[in-house]
Amino acid sequence: MPKVSVIIPTYNSVRFLSDTIDSVLNQTFDDIEIIVVDDGSTDNTSELMARYVSRFPDKIKYIKQRNQGPAIARNTGASYGNAEYIAFLDSDDLWLKEKLETQLAFFEKYPEYSFSYSDVYAMDEDGNIGKTMMRLKHPVSGEFFYNLLKENFISLPTSMIRRKCFDKVGGFSADPQIISTEDHHLWLKLARYYKGGYIDKPLAKYRIHSGSLSSQCICQRKRELLVIDKIAQEFPDMYATGLKHFRDAKSRLNFEIGFICYRNNEFDKARDYFGKSLKENIFYFRSLKLILITAIFPASLYLKYRNETIDKDETGLLNKKNRQ
Repeated sequence: MPKVSVIIPTYNSVRFLSDTIDSVLNQTFDDIEIIVVDDGSTDNTSELMARYVSRFPDKIKYIKQRNQGPAIARNTGASYGNAEYIAFLDSDDLWLKEKLETQLAFFEKYPEYSFSYSDVYAMDEDGNIGKTMMRLKHPVSGEFFYNLLKENFISLPTSMIRRKCFDKVGGFSADPQIISTEDHHLWLKLARYYKGGYIDKPLAKYRIHSGSLSSQCICQRKRELLVIDKIAQEFPDMYATGLKHFRDAKSRLNFEIGFICYRNNEFDKARDYFGKSLKENIFYFRSLKLILITAIFPASLYLKYRNETIDKDETGLLNKKNRQ
């Protein structure tokens, strides 16, 4: 039985898939199985995978299913795996060669941790590396449910999970309302029951695609709000004892949605979301400042504030000056 099941969901990503699989095959730790789940691709993924399976029949499994979304694809892959640990890697991201070896050594040294994560490099579509992406000034280990509620600081390609814990929490949610934020939901479920550990070095490269629309950023944050509400319903004990944390998280997300609207000159929408932010936390200063500015002064006086950035803005991560 292999030590690690590597799950790679893919959908029409043949352009990047070879590099992704090769980054797993080139690991310094090789007691692994690679399970690629094709979520109904219409490109040449099946032809590419036929070549990989013929070369590595004992290491690579290829499963094709109808398109059901990444959460179900990851769960499908996990159900075919037999290893003690599970690691997920999206089909356009990459691992550094010591990723698996480093995390397994970490689990060996710290058996109290049930899942682990690390820093990660930003990477553009051409594979150029930018800044590291860790959001926290002081990344945390141990019991960090409420820290994680306020900010999803775990990047999927850096994670590794003990299989028994993944199974205990039910894997990824298939709820279509939280698509693209189902990983945050999973981390919160794990953090409710188990301790997580941080490894202080980048172990993966996360690809940021060009052409990201502000409307997509807004949708992402709206789904994050749904994740918070979903977790509150699933864990009423955590909600009752940590109400302030839930409200602070929703306040920040509403501010970020409002700020995106503000930068797009949608000032009425912006004020509405700043108001929602203050409803959750009346002392959220950035919302308070901008709702007052946009209510009192003409637009010509406050447009300059649109040059500010928000906490999850990724636009600066691929600055050429920071590429390695």
